[in-house]
Amino acid sequence: MKILLVSNQACNPNVVGNPILHRMKMSLSNDRRVDAVDFVRFRSRKPFKSLREISHEARQHDIVHVHFGGIYSLLVRFFLIGSKCHKLITFHGTDIHAKAIKTTKSRIRRAKIRVNQWASFACIRWYEAVGFVSDEMRNYVPSRLLRKHENRMFAQPLGVDYQLFTPISQKQAREQLGIGDGHQVLFSDVHNSSVKRRDIAEQIVSQLGEGYHLLVMCGVKPDQVPVWINACDFVLLTSDEEGSPNIIRESLALNKRVFSVDVGDARRQIEGLHNSAIISRIPKEAAHQICQSLSDTYTDNSRETHRDIIDFDIINRHIVDRYERMMGD
Repeated sequence: MKILLVSNQACNPNVVGNPILHRMKMSLSNDRRVDAVDFVRFRSRKPFKSLREISHEARQHDIVHVHFGGIYSLLVRFFLIGSKCHKLITFHGTDIHAKAIKTTKSRIRRAKIRVNQWASFACIRWYEAVGFVSDEMRNYVPSRLLRKHENRMFAQPLGVDYQLFTPISQKQAREQLGIGDGHQVLFSDVHNSSVKRRDIAEQIVSQLGEGYHLLVMCGVKPDQVPVWINACDFVLLTSDEEGSPNIIRESLALNKRVFSVDVGDARRQIEGLHNSAIISRIPKEAAHQICQSLSDTYTDNSRETHRDIIDFDIINRHIVDRYERMMGD
């Protein structure tokens, strides 16, 4: 079985921002049922050249799996008309819920977000199978469209590379980063985006008391992320919008507490844990909730208890199962 992954984002281990596609490619390659996994990136500055390349590569593969929706993914589908390969798409968040409209001030940007959302809805009709990184994302699909195509939809949660995300001592991690003593609260803000609401995180930490510091992880290479997580006391998430935040899975794989506002599938990810919690968006209330939780000894072993739902290798076995079923139809 030959698989072609397509995305408008890079698939490179050194790219800061979204290393998921690289990890997915490596994980799929480890499955014995897969003969080859290749990747083609759609470049918006060279759209027709990219589409021709994708069309050419598709003829040499059994499965074409497109990631992220929008206009580009709709164009890819049209360019693959007549191709014998099986075609599926996975949506990752904003491409479906389009919540960024609420926070952007640019009319052009708002229009672009809305058009990409409509294009994503159109893709649901055109692709053979439709994945969502969290079940919650289906709530943003128009009900008529959902009812008509629900039998082709599936959940594809994103995973964690357990070989890369390995626990090390907090002392060792802090020495690597040159971080001193005190309680370090990790806040992931890869692109320094206002959507992440660093202002709320800062207010929460200021309410926790003396000795607590906000450790902002911004512009960090993917292979250094585990070091930052290992160095902290707990992880704080205060975003206005998320699809399925990777930082939660990555933290749980390293046995770290997570305190998150109710956004995306955060509630589902930490469900059943004793030492992590959904917190208020009001800083004073959130700080009180965190202090109450921190007073309890850590007992969760989320790295093991959640492995079946966050280990990339295990998750991708189910995806390959789906590929096999599509080829058998």
